[in-house]
Amino acid sequence: MTTKPFVLLVDDDPSQEAFALLLSQKGVDAKHVLPDEITTEDLTRANLVLIDEFIETWPGRDKVNDSLGLFVRDGIALAGVLRSALEGRGPSSENPPIPKNTALVLRTGHLNVLAAGTPGFVRPMAIASRHDLEWVSEKREISASTVASLARATAALPADWSNPSDPAAQIEWLGLAEKPWLDQALAQIEICRPPWSVLAATSAGRRWLAWFLQRILPFPTFLVDDLRAASYLGLKPSALDALAGGNSRLADPLKAALYTGQLAEFSGRRWWRAGIAAVKGLALEAADGRNADDIARAIVTIHGSELEQLALSQPVFQIDADYRVVAEALEVSDAVRLQPDDWPSYADDPWYETALAGNEPSLDALIVIDDRADATDVLEG
Repeated sequence: MTTKPFVLLVDDDPSQEAFALLLSQKGVDAKHVLPDEITTEDLTRANLVLIDEFIETWPGRDKVNDSLGLFVRDGIALAGVLRSALEGRGPSSENPPIPKNTALVLRTGHLNVLAAGTPGFVRPMAIASRHDLEWVSEKREISASTVASLARATAALPADWSNPSDPAAQIEWLGLAEKPWLDQALAQIEICRPPWSVLAATSAGRRWLAWFLQRILPFPTFLVDDLRAASYLGLKPSALDALAGGNSRLADPLKAALYTGQLAEFSGRRWWRAGIAAVKGLALEAADGRNADDIARAIVTIHGSELEQLALSQPVFQIDADYRVVAEALEVSDAVRLQPDDWPSYADDPWYETALAGNEPSLDALIVIDDRADATDVLEG
């Protein structure tokens, strides 16, 4: 019998028993414990430990509040203690640490305070990376389904990371096996510098998990969201389901492009960039030109009925001051590129409507040097 993934929920609120029960209804085993009740057996068994940030009621800790070296102030500090225990670090150097891929996730009701000054979109990634956590989330935003998905993905991590030249297990984890454009997808993954050799091997795959959660899913990389997948085809997102549900020769290739691997349910639907490119290639065979508008018209013809089109030649997307993507696409000639902090260099550039230059100082400061002249013309015009 296959062992279910196990989630250990550490929270000083007794009502979290209800969340543990909800988790158990999502196909994982779950247990809620108070901080003083954490045992080595439970910790060792856990695929994912969900930790409350502010632990106000903790009798054992309160007994040592005058001993700074023993006082575990919050959930972030507790995560460090648990990581050390998981890997068997200390108290001497006789035995090297043993890597364990247990995911540590912080739940907080005050992410805006914990990440004060950081744009809203990148707060989870920034805080998780800073504190050696796999993920950070607002309590009200992380559902039982999301936690269960992450626990299953962690439990499914490959056991062997010693041969990056044969990433068969990673391909299976990604749900990429037997795709006709597998080589193109692997090449795009390589561009994103996956830690599937030394860093993965020395962390039992935990670094891979953190990379995928923090550097891949949130950004347009080898996986893209509905907005960008549709835009590469000159379409609006609503057209994707209509096209995939049709009977044209594009329907099956589009359905094959849907990402169905681990964490497919974590943060919204994603598509393989290589798969969307394959659909685009089929459309180009019938297109009169090569820009997005030409491709969209060809797709409508092949589909046999109307689809919502962007009517743009080279659509791009801008971000707001919180680094969140603005849903309405722009023509590339009407925008300048941005280079925000912590935005991966291998991801699609975020953009900023040139006509808005001067309206948002925090974005004005991020304009790529080569594009600043265009923005200056607007400001001085």
